[in-house]
Amino acid sequence: MRRCETGEHFVGEVPIQLFRCDAFRLKLYLEEASEIVLRGLSSLGVSEEPIRICQGYILSKAKRVLVERGFRVEDVRIVGETQEMAEREFIRSLVRLGVGGEEEVRRMRSFKGFLRWVLEDPERREIYVKTGWPSWPRLKGGAGLSP
Repeated sequence: MRRCETGEHFVGEVPIQLFRCDAFRLKLYLEEASEIVLRGLSSLGVSEEPIRICQGYILSKAKRVLVERGFRVEDVRIVGETQEMAEREFIRSLVRLGVGGEEEVRRMRSFKGFLRWVLEDPERREIYVKTGWPSWPRLKGGAGLSP
């Protein structure tokens, strides 16, 4: 999360465990994303200003919670400095998880690039992916991944 006017920011991370099995089916990642947004707003001292929030599904519950709490919420496409910050933090989170060094992770940054990396050694690397998707067993078996 970034306050564009001042450059202040807050970073939170939804644990990968919430994208697996029952936690995924129960959409617990939406609850956690909502809590992260609320912690960020509190940390940044946000109260009256409008909140510009990414259109992505993962923040859908956070949007509802903010509206319920009286915030003015604008659905926007995240671009520019804010998008660059989000990308940087995502790469750092993968490095912290042990996926590889920053440059290596940056090179595999696309969905297909990362999936190919996981499928090179699925027994060890499956821990890095959202296994709750119905398509995961098919992808893990190598089906549906074109060059």
